[in-house]
Amino acid sequence: MNASSTGFANDPLFRANHFTAVRWVLAIAVVLGHVWLLTTGFEPLRIHDWTASYMAVNGFFVLSGLLIAKSLHTRRDMRAYALSRFLRIYPALGVVLIAFALVFAPALGAINDTSILKPDDWLYVVKVLALGDPESAPAQIFTTNPETDFNGPLWTIRFEIAAYILAGIAFMIGLVNGPWRILGVFTIVQSVYLGAPFVIDTSALPPSVMSLLRLSSAFLLGMTLWHWPILRRPPLLAVAGLIVAFALLGGGPLGELFATLALTSLMLRAGLPKRASVRIAKIPDYSYGIYIWHYPLLQVFLVGQPDLSPAALAIMTAPLILLVAATSWHVIEKPVLALKLRARPINQKTVSPEVAA
Repeated sequence: MNASSTGFANDPLFRANHFTAVRWVLAIAVVLGHVWLLTTGFEPLRIHDWTASYMAVNGFFVLSGLLIAKSLHTRRDMRAYALSRFLRIYPALGVVLIAFALVFAPALGAINDTSILKPDDWLYVVKVLALGDPESAPAQIFTTNPETDFNGPLWTIRFEIAAYILAGIAFMIGLVNGPWRILGVFTIVQSVYLGAPFVIDTSALPPSVMSLLRLSSAFLLGMTLWHWPILRRPPLLAVAGLIVAFALLGGGPLGELFATLALTSLMLRAGLPKRASVRIAKIPDYSYGIYIWHYPLLQVFLVGQPDLSPAALAIMTAPLILLVAATSWHVIEKPVLALKLRARPINQKTVSPEVAA
């Protein structure tokens, strides 16, 4: 089954696009936010107190929702879907966690025992792989740094995996199959997320509850875009209107919604141009490697030089972050993702690799 036979030949989502480049930008925004946070304790890249790194995470989930909906509705193969999602997340994540237990923790642990067999270190690895909280002990190995956690950004991984699982279940029971159904689900979840602070004291809830609602809203926005292709190419006037709305109303109760909609419109314009550049479309996707590796690498530099300025830290660490992310992509992620194609039965009809999510 190819794009033309499924009626998607004219859909820019099934042709060369720039979404990999967009993910690069989002990943860099997260890195820059953490560069300032780790050195000054404050992220200046913000509008109406919505920081660039915060909004970049929302952007990642919007794109993920769009591509996951595409995968579900074109493949319609839950085994292939589950395998693809596992291979996309766990192998590269596992390497980071093994590096924690075998390299980071022995070398930088707060206690004198540098054995690689410390039970707490391996329990942390298991906990994160099992979708536990990555910000809790014993990962606080950078005890002399302003932030002591090993890899705080990994907190989003469990919500990404939760979104994959819930999206698959919702697809199987038909809850997100159709433009009006998905729009209804998105509206309900978004309304609960925005309205909860006016109804209950959300500070009394576990932080994971509001995080789940926040990221689910972004993910469902992406899934909605799959079912409403007309929205995937917003007119420039609409983009400008959303940016103005955010500029004027971004500090109010609907601020995050306006911010996410404005960001999404910009991502769609940049990611789905009328004429995609082949060179840009074929750039390797280092964004996941950048995301999961940048934080501990920034922390390591600060151990020896705690007084580094944000600019100095960014300049010194950028080559290493890119090198590690490139290694992650070319040595782990890309080869492992190729396995999902080999795992399919030869006679199974699937979307061709060039259009598969």
